[in-house]
Amino acid sequence: MQAETDLDAIADAFEELLAAQRRLRGRDAKEVDGISLGQLRVLRALARDGAMPVNQLATAAMASPPSVTQMLDALEERELVVRTRSDTDRRIVTVDLTPKGRSRAAARRAAVRAQLEQSFADLPPEDMARGAEVLRRLAAYLDAL
Repeated sequence: MQAETDLDAIADAFEELLAAQRRLRGRDAKEVDGISLGQLRVLRALARDGAMPVNQLATAAMASPPSVTQMLDALEERELVVRTRSDTDRRIVTVDLTPKGRSRAAARRAAVRAQLEQSFADLPPEDMARGAEVLRRLAAYLDAL
C-alpha cells in the first residue's frame, strides 16, 4: 500500500534527522569562531527577541537556566552580552547583546543562511513550504508522545 510506504519513508527520514541532531548535540561543545552551538542559540534568541530575563532566554534557547548562566559567563567575558540586574527586583537579571555580540550573531546567522540556501537551492518554493509543514507536523508528533 503506497500510503504505508510513504509513512515508512517519512519515519525513516525522521529517524535520520533525529540521529543527525544527536550528533550535532554531541558536537555542541565544539566551538566555531569562538562560539559553541549552544552559545549561538543564546545569541540568536537575543538577536531575534531582544533583551530578556535569563529564565526566558533559557526557554528561547532551548536550554536549562543553569546551562544558560554558564554560557552567559563565557559570552560576557568575550563582551558579546551584558547582564543587568533589575532595580526593582534584584533577583531578575536581564540579558542583552552588546554591539559586538549583535555583529557576531548577524555574521553567524548569515553563514548559516548561506549554508541553508546552498543545501536547498534546487528545491522549488512549493516543496520548501511542504517540507516546513512536514517538519511542523513531526514536531507536533513528538510533543504528543
